[in-house]
Order: sequence, then structure tokens, then C-alpha cells
Amino acid sequence: MESINCLTAESINLLQKNKLLSPLLKAELLRENISNVEIDDDIKSKTIDSFIKQMGLNDKKSLEEWLKKNHLTKNEFENLALNKIRIKKFCEENFYHKTESHFLQRKNDLDIVVYSLIRLRDRFKAIELYMRIEEKEADFSDIATKFSEGLERKTRGIIGPSPIGKAHPKLAEIIRTSEIGKVQPPIALEGFYLILRVESFDEACLDDFMKEKMSEELLNNWLDSQTNELSSNLLSKVNEG
Repeated sequence: MESINCLTAESINLLQKNKLLSPLLKAELLRENISNVEIDDDIKSKTIDSFIKQMGLNDKKSLEEWLKKNHLTKNEFENLALNKIRIKKFCEENFYHKTESHFLQRKNDLDIVVYSLIRLRDRFKAIELYMRIEEKEADFSDIATKFSEGLERKTRGIIGPSPIGKAHPKLAEIIRTSEIGKVQPPIALEGFYLILRVESFDEACLDDFMKEKMSEELLNNWLDSQTNELSSNLLSKVNEG
């Protein structure tokens, strides 16, 4: 990668010391790989014009002043404007054909769930509150707001919608097997007792949005792998020298 040839041993070590080497290499790898992605002239022109409007640069003078202030050339500005569309096309050309298999591997983490949660350290208090909710003596959201010891007390116990993969593995397993709308008895997990109620569960599907998301994940996985290899090689050469 030619862009990093200017890095000296001292600068490489300094970047590594400050945990900046990998982010730099990853950014340069991405820039280099998308730089040759061809965009139709009409799409290119519309994308640049839209980007200029989004930036609030309504005339040639304001654009020139912005470029000067940010130390960018017009060509660099246009590349910045085309960055997202080039990444999308690069993903389509290089990773789109792998999205289905990647989706099947990731599907269990991508299903979207909304659930209510009450978190307590006291087991007996958790049992008492569960019984009150179960017997309809109290509302789940009111109990969560008043008694829960986690951040969910600020959202009346509601968590989500979010990918189920973000939940603790044990909690995710219980969510998957829970009947929607049914309050689950207290579950012991990492020093707390959790009262849980699944509100909704939507299985992920491989639509156009998901295909784009999967291809972006594959791109990032590839960039991380390439970055790690490149970083290791650079540091090995520096240490040998």
C-alpha cells in the first residue's frame, strides 16, 4: 500500500503506542480499494450536488471558503461526497454474493426483540414483585420504574427494539423460548434476579436492507483481517530494524 510508505519506524511506533496505527491502516485500505470504483457520471453529479446542499454550501464562494478552511482540494471534496456510494458499490461487487451464507450464520443474533425487564439484587423481593405482577395487583411498567435497579427503570422497563444478539446469551435463550406477553419468574443472572416479559419478537429476514447490512459486515471483517496482517508485518519490520 503506497500511501503508508512515508511512515518512518518512529512514526509507526508512535501510532501503535497511541492505538492509532490500526485505524489509520484500515482507513487507508478502504480508501485505496474504493478509489477505483466507477460511478456513472449522472449519479456522480447528483450525489455531489446533494452533498453540497447537505453541507449548506449554497454557492461557489461558500464552497471555496469551506475547502480553504478544511484544507481540502475540490477533488478531495468530491471523493468525500462519493465515499458512501463507492463503499456500497464495492460491497455489491465483492461481498453481495456471500450475504446469504453470512446471514444464515448470523441470523440468531439479528432477530429483533422488544422486552420488559425488572432487575433486582434481592431474590425474595423479586419473587414478591413477580407475584404482584402475575396476580395483576401491579403494572409491570410501574414496578420497573419504582423498583428496578438497572437503567431500564428510566424506560419503564422497556428494552428495544434491538437485535437479540445484544442481550446476554442466557437471557437471549430465555427470550427465544418465552411466550409473548407472559411474565417469566425471576431468573438468576450475574448477581441479579430478572423478571422478564417478551413484548414482541420479529425474525430477521434477508431483504434488501439486510443484504446491504450483511455486505457491510463482510467488508468490515475483511478490512479487519487485512489491517491486522498489514499491522503485524509493519511492526515486525520495525522491530527487526
